[in-house]
Amino acid sequence: MPSISNRNAGVALAVLAAVFWSTGGLFSRLIAVDSWTLLFWRSTFSAMFVLMFLTLGLREPLSRIAGRLTPAAWLVAGMSSTAMVAFIFALRNTTVANVAVIHAGAPLIVAALSWILLGDRPPSVTVIAGVAAVAGAVLTVGASAVSGGGFAGDLLALVMTLLMALMAIAMRGNERFPVAETLILSNILCAVAVLPFASPLAVAPKDMAWLASFGLVQMTLGFLTFGLSLRYLPARDAALIGAVETPIAPIWVWLAFHEVPARSTILGGSIILVSVLAFLFSLDRKPASSYLSN
Repeated sequence: MPSISNRNAGVALAVLAAVFWSTGGLFSRLIAVDSWTLLFWRSTFSAMFVLMFLTLGLREPLSRIAGRLTPAAWLVAGMSSTAMVAFIFALRNTTVANVAVIHAGAPLIVAALSWILLGDRPPSVTVIAGVAAVAGAVLTVGASAVSGGGFAGDLLALVMTLLMALMAIAMRGNERFPVAETLILSNILCAVAVLPFASPLAVAPKDMAWLASFGLVQMTLGFLTFGLSLRYLPARDAALIGAVETPIAPIWVWLAFHEVPARSTILGGSIILVSVLAFLFSLDRKPASSYLSN
């Protein structure tokens, strides 16, 4: 029977993933290159970091790494590489706060897909918190649609959110899912796809340093910690906990660039934060065995 320590480890990993992911908007603003070039180098650095960890740190031969890429891994890698493109172009076409708030709709999407595809009926507390998170996201998107500002970026953020939800379903509860290997593959696919549109040699040294940091922190550490959290938590709950990214992401950009979120975004983010905190509080009052068996 899973222990409460496993549950806590899953919660900690999901929160940590949210912190890593929340830096995406900050890095996007710091790096003065076009979106295609940013995607190419971020993906290249991320693939390099994970590959070095496996081959040099864990002494894994390339043949064994490639052999663990199952059809499910290829499917997740394809969705991940597409989500990478949507994420960067969303950040460049709407505010960081809007992208973060829209991504908070992932928990309800994951819960719904888990129920439809896997017969994994979510508990009422997850549904209530997920509905509240989506309400916050709809509030933000609706305001952008009415004002006409950043709506294309908001749509791309919705595409990214749907793909992330599908990825979580595919990786859900599989302790043998090759998370690191899939991350390498998804980054390679993304880098190859965007290379014809990128200018990889026209990058200043300072921007190259930021690109390497982007690939390591937001992409590599974010994906790995979230993937590991799915070994201990249902996908719907890991996605809901990951919504704490929403109030964190705008703070980085506000501190660095004084980009103040719109009132609708602040309100939507507040709704999401309260729903996630209420959900986390409910976990503390629930036995670990019943929680992990859902």
